[in-house]
Amino acid sequence: MTISITEVRTRPDLKKWVTFPLGLYQGDPNFIPKLTRDELDFFSSEKNPSFKIADTKLVLASRNGNVVGRVCGIIHTLEAQKLGFRRGRFGWFECVDDGQVAAALLGHLEVWFAREGCREMTGPHGFSDFDPEGMLVDGFDALPTVAGSYNKPYYRNLLEGFGFEKEVDYIEQRVEVPEETPALFKMMEKKVLPAAEAEGYRLVTDLTKKRLQEYLGRLWEVLEASFEPLYGVTPLTEEQKAYYDKKYFEYIDPRFVQVVMDRQDRLQGFFIGVPSLSRAFQKANGRLWPLGFYHILKGFKHYDTVDFCFAGVRPGANPQRILPMMILGMYRSVREKNVRSIETNRELETNTTIVNAWSRFNVVSKRRTRIFRKGVIAGPT
Repeated sequence: MTISITEVRTRPDLKKWVTFPLGLYQGDPNFIPKLTRDELDFFSSEKNPSFKIADTKLVLASRNGNVVGRVCGIIHTLEAQKLGFRRGRFGWFECVDDGQVAAALLGHLEVWFAREGCREMTGPHGFSDFDPEGMLVDGFDALPTVAGSYNKPYYRNLLEGFGFEKEVDYIEQRVEVPEETPALFKMMEKKVLPAAEAEGYRLVTDLTKKRLQEYLGRLWEVLEASFEPLYGVTPLTEEQKAYYDKKYFEYIDPRFVQVVMDRQDRLQGFFIGVPSLSRAFQKANGRLWPLGFYHILKGFKHYDTVDFCFAGVRPGANPQRILPMMILGMYRSVREKNVRSIETNRELETNTTIVNAWSRFNVVSKRRTRIFRKGVIAGPT
């Protein structure tokens, strides 16, 4: 049967593109639907400033009038300037278990990437590190975070069948919060914390959402500086920062934000965590109304897991002083709220210091996600 490939150009087609996963994953206990309204806004070139610094194609695959796959292709202008060459990104890949459909979707992007002079195509990525990235290859029985990756187990075979190979892996872990203060933390409190304070570092206490707003500019400064050398990280414009502020700030609980300042009142490091809303988003099932809002609001009040989102230390600062302060602050916060587990979110497998540090705790589950790469070969257009 013929596979039809079309690029999204109308609002009805965008809705088909956005809602396709809802049917594909129906009944899957670990799938977390995104809010359809938010997704329609995110993929609107009029509302998302990321479209201003990237050439983007949203592609649909159909057979007999039914959608059977989708993918997003991105050529990121600022990433090309950073790398010195053009890379074709693909993301938000969803597909039925059919190699021909996958090849039609990815092949459509490959032709475009080759025509535009791209050296390679990699993914899954979004526009930035704030978007979903990585394809789940191990740990399908674990519930992901709202921001985490989840997909069908056969996706890996579809990509490898098209010629993709591993580029890099991320590790995500769920660890138990120890009821008794670990010996390592006691040592930090006794020796490291006083030394850090003697050097002029201080942990900001009693943060509120209003006070946190005052730190956003400095948080972005440290985040970009600390993330810049990491794989796949793209520069952000001021418009993108403002957009992500608006998109994610409402989910932040200041109790799970740790900020360290120095004597000159310069921000030196931060941790950001949020209450886990995975089950709440499942109950909302892509709809904010009539009951989705209720489930999400309830999720903010009743949770036993905190999802770590981002952490950063200013380059040149002393992580042996700053990290213990933030770790102790976060430990006190989660214990006060009777949080039972922490989701680490994705860490590069090559970041063995952080991955091994989490392994000191009782690991409840581990998930591995992968970025794939394929060289682009110019062909007929």
